[in-house]
Amino acid sequence: MKAGIANIWLLGLIATFIFIFSCYIIISINYTKSFKMKNEMLTIIEKGKGMTGLDGVTLSDASHKTQSKVMSGEQVTINVPTFQTINYYLLGNAYDAMNYCPQEAVEGNCWYGVTSLLESKYEKAQPRKKYYYCFAKFSKGSNSASLGNMYNRYYYKVRLFYKMELPVLSEWLAVKVDGKTSEINDVQDIDSTTGNSKLDICNGK
Repeated sequence: MKAGIANIWLLGLIATFIFIFSCYIIISINYTKSFKMKNEMLTIIEKGKGMTGLDGVTLSDASHKTQSKVMSGEQVTINVPTFQTINYYLLGNAYDAMNYCPQEAVEGNCWYGVTSLLESKYEKAQPRKKYYYCFAKFSKGSNSASLGNMYNRYYYKVRLFYKMELPVLSEWLAVKVDGKTSEINDVQDIDSTTGNSKLDICNGK
């Protein structure tokens, strides 16, 4: 009888250890993948000189893409706007996590949340509303006020999330991955008709 009780206790201990170890592996893999995606998003923004494509263009809009021909004669689309590039990159990585955007008072109401990756839709971030990812634009001033917008310096912050594929915990833990770009000169997400930014500017930190 005592031996049976001891065996049950040992099996329970082994099962608990396996569960904890499995949770650790799942969380580590998901976090590493999300961290890699965050870094790629920042690289895309830096290469594109800002969050271009916020006017709702899609890959089918010929006015916002150029084409080149390969030896087979097929046309290849290039120069896709930053916003759409990020969305298609996340879709290609089966990203579907959602959570809340920052609401820090010190930064003001300047964060935007993406409501659809397929349709490239975004809006001003609302409290207690979940988004696929969030982004904001920050000003660092100008190197030369007399030389115009080209010498204004900006950087961008992004926030995306990863899913905890665990019962109960996935609903209660807001697991986020934050990052920011390097400073960028001559940003391209400017309204060509007014010369103003298409995004509200946060206070630089």
